[in-house]
Amino acid sequence: MEIVAVVNDTTGTLIASAYQDPEIKIGSIFSTGVNAAYMERFKAIPKIRSHNLPDDTEIAINTEYGAFDNDKKVLPRTRFDDQIDQESARPGQQLYEKMVAGLYVGELLRCVFLELHHRGLLFRGRDITAVQEKSGLDSAFMSTVEQNNTKSMAGIAEECKRLFGFEPELYELEVIRFLTKLIATRAARLYACGIAAVARKQGLERCHVGVDGSVFHCYAHFQERAAQALKEIMDWPEEDPQRITLVSAQDGSGVGAALIAALALRRSQ
Repeated sequence: MEIVAVVNDTTGTLIASAYQDPEIKIGSIFSTGVNAAYMERFKAIPKIRSHNLPDDTEIAINTEYGAFDNDKKVLPRTRFDDQIDQESARPGQQLYEKMVAGLYVGELLRCVFLELHHRGLLFRGRDITAVQEKSGLDSAFMSTVEQNNTKSMAGIAEECKRLFGFEPELYELEVIRFLTKLIATRAARLYACGIAAVARKQGLERCHVGVDGSVFHCYAHFQERAAQALKEIMDWPEEDPQRITLVSAQDGSGVGAALIAALALRRSQ
């Protein structure tokens, strides 16, 4: 095997999406992690100036902005965010990612459940051994909760019984649904902040953003919440259609890697 290019999933998504849709200017991942990539002009990248390329040469930038605000100076953090960071494999790293990504939102919900239980407000008198298990909840559970819109919340009760070993009372099911929506909405809105930051830096007023990742594709209501937050952050007129649109990018990393490898081979020849 001859290696001609080393590509991460985010840059692959950018290239694969742009290959199919010329309106794509940003590639993004929203799954267990979060990241974005975009094309920057050579003259705007001081660290590679010694390569002496033409100023308008476009270079793919993998932002790795999941590590944004590792100094804890910008984002509005809660004690639950701090708890998840401290108990993670890499404390102090990827703090933005830990507030929004699919790997962490379920754990955030679980931490809130435990807090309410210890205060005697939730699951009183129940064996919460399953709830105490680290990483016992994930984004799939949250999506299931949000998809259940019935008054009886039978679907939520059934899922809780499967995971926790008991069926919560009606008021507890209401609390579970409320907290799930709250945490998921915060994640979607914080995710939109990253996209808005890249768009503003590049002066993008209209474009498409190719997004790959299971949470983006499968989580109920995530796309519409992120789109609404983006509209608010960018301060678009209410009557104006979405100027920067989040679009689905299926298997962007694999297809993008193949395209980049093909481009690298052609350039070397």
